[in-house]
Amino acid sequence: MDPGFRRLSLPASLNSLQAFLEFAHAGADAAGLTAAERDQLDLVLEELLVNVARYAYRPGTGDVELAYAVEDGNLLLQVLDKGRFFNPLEKEEPDLRSNLEDLPVGGLGIFLFRHLVDSPSYRREQDCNVVSFRFPRPDLLGS
Repeated sequence: MDPGFRRLSLPASLNSLQAFLEFAHAGADAAGLTAAERDQLDLVLEELLVNVARYAYRPGTGDVELAYAVEDGNLLLQVLDKGRFFNPLEKEEPDLRSNLEDLPVGGLGIFLFRHLVDSPSYRREQDCNVVSFRFPRPDLLGS
């Protein structure tokens, strides 16, 4: 059953980030997220949307869509783009036992995404990257 997603499509640009976050906050409010959960959601969305803006397209050549729905008190989210194929769930986890200065550049944001959301998934559908997840993670409630 389709939970009735609300959708916002904007250019894949850092200039679009604030509008996407404001859009997602409406969903967060409808799902009853706490201020701390909303801050975590912002972190996750910033990571995903900035990655699309920086790497999915040549500058200025594509859009990204953010969709959300509220179902059973959970916020369901999707980030969709028609850029280069990229499955964030296939990225190798960073070795956090290393010193911070020894870690390679990149990868920590995707690590946070995978550990802050519930049921992360990726699919490539009709030349479109679709990253889906539920928020918040049940085991992070109350944190």
